[in-house]
Amino acid sequence: MMSVRTKLACVALRNVCGSFLRREHGTVTIFGLMMFILMLGIGGIAIDVMRYETQRVQLQYTLDRAVLAAAALNQTLDPEDVVIDYFARSGLERYRLDVDVDEGVNYRRVSAQAEMDINTYFMDMFGIRALTSPAYGAAEERIQNVEISMVLDISGSMGSYSKLQNMQAAAREFVSAVMESNNFDTDDMLVSVSIVPYNGMVNAGSTIASVFNLSNQHTASNCTHFFRTQFGTTALDPSAQIQRLSHFDYNSRNSNSYFRYPYCRTDDYGAILPWSNSVSDLHAHINALNAEGWTAIDQGMRWGVALLDPSTQPALNALYGAGEVHEDFVGRPVAFTDDETLKIVVLMTDGENTQQWDVASPYRSGPSTVWYHAGHDRWSMYIPEMDRYWIPYTRSRDSTTFNNPDGYYSTSPYRGSESQNLSWPWVWANFTERSFAENFYYYAARNSGHWDYYYDLRYDALELFSGRESNGQEAIYADENLAQICDVANSRGIIVFTIAFEAPVHGQDVMRDCATSEAHYYDVEGVEISEAFASIANTINQLKLIQ
Repeated sequence: MMSVRTKLACVALRNVCGSFLRREHGTVTIFGLMMFILMLGIGGIAIDVMRYETQRVQLQYTLDRAVLAAAALNQTLDPEDVVIDYFARSGLERYRLDVDVDEGVNYRRVSAQAEMDINTYFMDMFGIRALTSPAYGAAEERIQNVEISMVLDISGSMGSYSKLQNMQAAAREFVSAVMESNNFDTDDMLVSVSIVPYNGMVNAGSTIASVFNLSNQHTASNCTHFFRTQFGTTALDPSAQIQRLSHFDYNSRNSNSYFRYPYCRTDDYGAILPWSNSVSDLHAHINALNAEGWTAIDQGMRWGVALLDPSTQPALNALYGAGEVHEDFVGRPVAFTDDETLKIVVLMTDGENTQQWDVASPYRSGPSTVWYHAGHDRWSMYIPEMDRYWIPYTRSRDSTTFNNPDGYYSTSPYRGSESQNLSWPWVWANFTERSFAENFYYYAARNSGHWDYYYDLRYDALELFSGRESNGQEAIYADENLAQICDVANSRGIIVFTIAFEAPVHGQDVMRDCATSEAHYYDVEGVEISEAFASIANTINQLKLIQ
């Protein structure tokens, strides 16, 4: 039997154990210890994931840079070696790399896939010993066939503050950059460039005149005039008649002198240079530009888009037949649906649409209202209000005047059919507006009292057909013409870059509206124009990550 002392000891031990089991002090410590271990595990997993993501980003960044460098067509090293070398220099180790290269005459595509393992610090406790970082990238440089029109402002304001010189330098650099896609060693031409200079008009030049149908009222010069109805399309049929700007002296607005300065140059200065692949010819053409005249952005843009429209193929083919266009350009401008060809306009101005003049339609072509008898040196001037001819008795003593205060009216010219009816182009090739009105019709009007025709000739024979007056008053259509042709060009897939070069606010607005997007518009000053042209060239030739 158990002794009393033993029984007492057991009772005491039972009481102590029961008391220990009944007490709740210290349970939070156990829970906290368990939570700490759990948080440590989760934090460790996060660290492993962050290490994995850092490695993956570095791997992808290295891969992207490597394939971009390898895909460049001017890269002379083996593309696969280039990718491997990028990884070798990156500081990455124990990666697996697979490179694939696909290239042709005018393109190179480099794709690469890389993997890299990273040992885990904490996830190993959960059975995950390593994580694999994947990376994939591809880059392609594909030099497509490119058709470019450079529409360059050479108005008088370009002559200030070295603007013309800055533009010329930038344009030359642009030409050199885009022409790098042509392989002059193998004579494979992918890029054609047309230059369309403009001021208050566009001088189409003798080259364009030889393959387009300019109206034949005269052949002294080759400037053209597009009417408002011709801005709703980019097409320009070479066989359809294009209005030739009249051969006249604008000084007729305020001068009584005879013809001295043709409004349109009679030579090929500032003429269009179409579809060229010659860097030297393009540079020389740019270098020869000067600054003079008003501003007709719409007329320049109309020619620029026409030289990208497939309707002008017959003109290009004719120039190829004359030995003036490279054989690789035969068939250009290609259809707008050709996925292998980019069509680009680069349009720049330092101003806004101003004045565009021509002889008014009633006096532009055909027979004039003046007759001349060469044998007797006698003149006859028809007066529409009277339906009569004023015939001075003799030429006046002033040899610069073909009028005389004394004369008579007749129902026919002097000696009838013996007198020659002179043409309006002859009139404007010899007289200014004012000198013609005053020398031929002043005395006829004074003696008869019929002044309407005199005033028509004196003030309305020349017409401001677009632009705006020098006092800022809105004239007709120029901005609307420009907006319309820009909209049509963009709708046809022509990429339109515009440059407002130290232009006023209105000029900036029309350039911004014309561009394909806000990203295709540049507002620059001074030498920044070189950066704009360089950016456009880079965009044309850019490398793109395609995946």
